[in-house]
This record gives sequence, structure tokens and C-alpha cells, in this order.
Amino acid sequence: MKKLKHIRTSVFRREFTEKQMRAYFAKEDKLKEILMWAFILSAFFCIALIFFFPEHLLVWFCAAVVFCLADLVMLTILRFSILPPTDEEYDSWVKEKARESLREELRKLNEDRSEEEIEEIPYIHGFVLDGTKNAEHYRPQDLFWKWGKDHIQRYSINVFRYFLALKYQLAVIIIDINAVNHHDRRAQNQEFFFVDVVAVTTVDEHDTFVVKDIPHAYRTQSFELRICDGKTVSATIRSQPLDYEEKLDTFELPSSENVENTISKLRMLIRSRKQGPNSTSVSS
Repeated sequence: MKKLKHIRTSVFRREFTEKQMRAYFAKEDKLKEILMWAFILSAFFCIALIFFFPEHLLVWFCAAVVFCLADLVMLTILRFSILPPTDEEYDSWVKEKARESLREELRKLNEDRSEEEIEEIPYIHGFVLDGTKNAEHYRPQDLFWKWGKDHIQRYSINVFRYFLALKYQLAVIIIDINAVNHHDRRAQNQEFFFVDVVAVTTVDEHDTFVVKDIPHAYRTQSFELRICDGKTVSATIRSQPLDYEEKLDTFELPSSENVENTISKLRMLIRSRKQGPNSTSVSS
């Protein structure tokens, strides 16, 4: 099964330019649409000329072939000049970039882990959406989202929060993947004593998103790991509309369903370390 998975991922393109990524999130491709209509209209025009002027059949037929070939060449140039990733390629790219950054941060902690051990590290996969509190840390022109052909949402900013238990501390590796701005690369690690972790939970906040030029109220749910000195490690996991009668989109990732399981694992881990023989505190 793992070999099959490796073969499937290896056929995906591994690198994409910022322009290709922005094209992936583009809502429409006006130039492609214009070329498609030009192809259709030129074909119908030549067919009409053949019908009304059959004595020049060969001339109109040659003209139709030339028009169609010209349109096909333009479409081919357009397609291969900026060929955006597929949904599967985008997912593979995001995961690979996150895994690369994770390995680098693990090396900084002198924690060399095998692929199987890395797979077992609990993490939260979140996103950043224009209008949320976390969006203040990014450029507005870098914030995109789209529905994939598989009816799953994708986001241009993907955040990963990995949690690694060390001997006396909890290491939190923070990685942000900006798909449309490769210069905006963010990766860091923080270490907290287990006794200083006061809560692992989800919190709700109200946000306002503009959908089709109309502001709508949303409830944004975020994961939070809170430290006694007031620091927090957070990630947006879900945004739900409060105006249900409008049939607005709910923003989330498939991994959002696993957040509660991750929170339970972290709570058990922190509780077990706090109640250890070298600790004088009790988990909250």
C-alpha cells in the first residue's frame, strides 16, 4: 500500500511557480473563455458560408481549418504557458512543503525521526481566510480559497501546528505555507514546560466576511494551546455562517473532523506529564 502511494505521488509535478498557484485559485479565465467562443463562432461562421455559398466549398473549408487550427494553437500555448496544478497536485505540494519544513525544524531540535515516527506526530491543519483575526498577519492579495473539482475547499495559506513531546517540554513546531507567495515562508519552533500549559481547547469568535459584495456574520472556530504567561498557539479550523437562510458556504478542511481527536491526545499527553513523579502540579 505504501509503495502504491509513493508511485501515485511521484507522478505529480513537484514544483510550481507563484503564477501557476495564483492561476489555480483564479475564479475565471477570461482569455480562455474568449478563445473558446472564437473557436465556436469561427466554426459556425465557416459552416454557414459553406451552406450559403456551396460553389466555394473548398475555400470555406480551408478557411475553417485555418481558423480552428489558429484557435487550437492559442489554447495550447495558453494552457502550457501557465498550467496550474490539479487538486491532487496542490494537496501533494502543500503536504510536501510542510513536511520539508518540519524535518528542518526537527533537525534544529536534534530530533531525527523516521518517516513512520513523523507520521505519528499529532498536528493541526488550519487555514487563513480573509476577514479572520489571523488574516492581519498576511497580505490581502495572498488570501484565496476555492472549491476543488472533488467538492473540497482549498486555501492559499495553510497552517500546520505540530506537537512533539520532549523529555521535560512540549515542542510546538509552527509552519505556515503560502502557496501564492513563496518568499513568505514561515517556520519556527517553541518549547513550553508541560506544567506551564494551561489549556488545549477550541474557541469561537465572530467575524464578518464579504460574500458577493455583501458582508455576512460568521462564527470562526480556532484551535488554541494556551500557556500560563498568556501566549497562545492557534489555528483556524472552521468558519460557519450565522445567516443560515442565505445558504452561505462553511469554510473548513476535511481534517477539521479530526481536531477533537488531536485535542484529546494532547490533553492526555500533557496530563500524564504533569502528573509524573517530577511534577508538583496537577493538569487543568
